[in-house]
Amino acid sequence: EKISPAVREPMLSAGQVDAVTGFSFLSAINLRDRGVPANDLVVLRFSDFGSEVYGHALIVNPKFAAANPDAVKAFVRATVAGIRLAIKDPSRAIEDVMAQMSGGVRDIELERLRVSIADNIVTDEVRKNGLGDVDDNRFAAAVSQIAEDHEFRKRPLPADILDDTFLPPLAARRIN
Repeated sequence: EKISPAVREPMLSAGQVDAVTGFSFLSAINLRDRGVPANDLVVLRFSDFGSEVYGHALIVNPKFAAANPDAVKAFVRATVAGIRLAIKDPSRAIEDVMAQMSGGVRDIELERLRVSIADNIVTDEVRKNGLGDVDDNRFAAAVSQIAEDHEFRKRPLPADILDDTFLPPLAARRIN
């Protein structure tokens, strides 16, 4: 049954469905906020079951990138710096978010950030290779996994999707 994101947690908390898919930093926290005890929830992370697929990414129009490489580099550099600061001091990062967000609850948003950092950002691979790195072997495995359910017109290579020339030096992307 197709369920919209707006109703998946309410349906699960009401017992209308047995499971939902969603981000660990959203769905599980939304359910706890709806009164579902943490001990009643089991979060199954795709990465714990062999998924090699990468998560969120910065995407830029190739024409814009070619015409404005310094702007793209600056944006990537600022994004990486912001992520590093959020990892270092999540409470401070949430203060900045809350100043721009109406209707959010600070403690819930802080928990979301901490879960996101732990589950999705500060991984063993990021500790080893820094933010923004894409491992060619993992990428190939991810494409193979996606190909199990999706037929590509042309099977992508990392160079078809990623241009790491916009990344800051490794020292600026390391997580300490």
